[in-house]
Amino acid sequence: MSFFDELKRRNVFRVGIAYAVGAWLLLQLTEVLSELLKLPEQFGPIVVAVVAIGFPVVLFFAWAYEMTPQGIMREKDIDRSQSITHETGRKLDRAIIGLLAVALAYFIWEARFADRSAPAESSPGSELAAPVSESLAPVASAQPAIDPHSIAVLPFTNRSRLEEDEFFVEGVHDDLLTNLARIGGLKVISRTSVLRYAGTEKPIPVIAEELGVATVMEGAVQRAGNTVRINVQLIDAAADEHLWAEIFDRELTTDNLFAIQTEISEKIAGALHTTLSPQDQRTITARPTANMAAYDAYLRGRQLMARRDSEDLQQALVEFKRAAELDPEFALAWVGIAETSQLLFAFSTMPLPEALKASETAAQRALEINDRLGEAWLSLAEVDYFHERLEAAEAKYRKAIELSPGYVPAYVDFSDFLDDSPQRRAEALAILRKAEQLDPLSPTVQLEIADQLILLGRFDAAEGQLRRLIELEPEFAPAYQGMANLMQTTGRFNEQVVWLRKALALDPGRISLYVPISFAMLNLGDDAALEGIRNEMARIDAEHWSVGWVETLGSLYRKNFAAALESGTWVHRELGNLPDFNGVFGWVHLFNGDYEKARESFRIAAPEFFERSTWRQAIELNPDGGCIMAYIMRLTGDEEAGRRLLQMTLAYLENELPNYVAHADRYGFEFCYMVSGDHEAALDALETSVAHGHYGGWWLMSRLSLFDPLRGDPRFEAVEQQLSDMATRQRASLAQWEAQGP
Repeated sequence: MSFFDELKRRNVFRVGIAYAVGAWLLLQLTEVLSELLKLPEQFGPIVVAVVAIGFPVVLFFAWAYEMTPQGIMREKDIDRSQSITHETGRKLDRAIIGLLAVALAYFIWEARFADRSAPAESSPGSELAAPVSESLAPVASAQPAIDPHSIAVLPFTNRSRLEEDEFFVEGVHDDLLTNLARIGGLKVISRTSVLRYAGTEKPIPVIAEELGVATVMEGAVQRAGNTVRINVQLIDAAADEHLWAEIFDRELTTDNLFAIQTEISEKIAGALHTTLSPQDQRTITARPTANMAAYDAYLRGRQLMARRDSEDLQQALVEFKRAAELDPEFALAWVGIAETSQLLFAFSTMPLPEALKASETAAQRALEINDRLGEAWLSLAEVDYFHERLEAAEAKYRKAIELSPGYVPAYVDFSDFLDDSPQRRAEALAILRKAEQLDPLSPTVQLEIADQLILLGRFDAAEGQLRRLIELEPEFAPAYQGMANLMQTTGRFNEQVVWLRKALALDPGRISLYVPISFAMLNLGDDAALEGIRNEMARIDAEHWSVGWVETLGSLYRKNFAAALESGTWVHRELGNLPDFNGVFGWVHLFNGDYEKARESFRIAAPEFFERSTWRQAIELNPDGGCIMAYIMRLTGDEEAGRRLLQMTLAYLENELPNYVAHADRYGFEFCYMVSGDHEAALDALETSVAHGHYGGWWLMSRLSLFDPLRGDPRFEAVEQQLSDMATRQRASLAQWEAQGP
């Protein structure tokens, strides 16, 4: 008999199988009991060790001994004719079947009913952390798996409790986040989202679940004279256990601070099993400055810039400039100047040419010092975008994301660039989703998502998103402006003014908000309101370009085209003579009947429409512009080119655009159909626009002689009356709101 047959005869195989199945069930029972009874962590490993040691022992006894009616006897002492191993084997078979049945039942219970995870607490940020609008998540999508290389660094505690140290502590935290975010293999939650957990008492596993991370870091900073103590601890969120903790006591120098940041970054990467590339290693070990005063000023600038209001941005620029003066080789200080200059154009009275020039100069200086700063590349991308150097801008946006994969503004700005093209709006939304993963509770990211919903025509979803955002962030002025934008798009101009006034109450220095207020009042037929609006603006800055723009709008409303050209020329100069502003002059000349001047102005503003080889690109970027340029061409004797351009544009609008932009209603085609001569289609389009509230600026468009053939038509007159009645009702509603006070 072979050795294999002998093993089989002595039931060694059966005993081994029975032991293995029984041991597996014992280990599962051990895991459940450990959780229910809160047994020590060492209990499970001890059971595993005992089971492992017992397996060879059991196999030895199965080989060497046999169970007999007289008890356990050595196998060699038993007469083969008296052996009962066959009967024992049948009993073991039944035992194995029974154990397997129990194992199968456990499998079914584990898969369907077992859920030992603690329920997450609800939080003020939970709605924003998982937006519910249809465009933000695919239908029936599974919960994404937690990235094991993800981390949230909670705001550091200021142990000195001195108010003057708050900027320092916040800055050290922010700087560490920035350092970690430059490591390509890590997913690092951005500052905006983690700041919500300052002083929180929520358990770490709950915070991690809300932010979608595997690990969480806590820390505290204490500055005393010329020393600093930083203590940090990294926590595995699923197990709620410390991976490591350390205290750093050092003399307060920039070299020591950066060395601490490097050590923390390296330990985090190691704990999360992230391989640092040579470039990652160079990045996290870099020493941006050796000047402590410059670093202090830089940290104050970062915290002030994050507040996003006009006063704090002005002071942030002062701090960044001071940092650069103290250390001209401090590249990050120059990045701060570049970023703040661009923000000041949007949030204050800084002229656009000055903002662009300051931003470009500072960003280039930063890259001369360190050409791997994604933030600097982003500032240059924005400058290129302003000047419509689109290919160069896109390359720089991508460079910024490549070098700083955790820098959320790069994703947000790139999505703004992409959504100018209807066919790229899905790509823009995908970019925003990446930003949302990095900064799930950021109001800026949530506002950008709402703006995308508006562009996609999902107005109800956009309004729901904006109302949730305002409820959760009542001091976030841009959200009110976002709601105003939605109101304008859907023809609720009285509500648009209300929301803009609320935004101004939160940020009274933001003079540019008066421009949409002025346009809304003209949509309501109240040009007399412009004088009061202009006076309010003059109290902020009478020489700001937006004051001249409001004057230009008023002149257009009153058909004073000479005055519109005069004030428009001043605005053009204040904005730095941007080529695309010539489109404004084109419209003024068109309204005034000077078609040759209109063509020349439009040619400067949009030269791509005047070269057949670039028609397709021009139409994709500006579909409505194709109809306008076709109309101008035909008015100036270029009939054939105008006809072909119009055909190409209408084919795109009717057949291709719906594939990119899922508007519930088709609108805005009345101009195109009038140019084509299809008056019935134009009336259909106009009625659709009015029915859905998309008639902003109609007071201006309707004055074109192009629409003369419709005047007197009952359908056209009915639309005009409907618009007049709506304006009357909305003016009354707005007056009532203003009388009651905000």
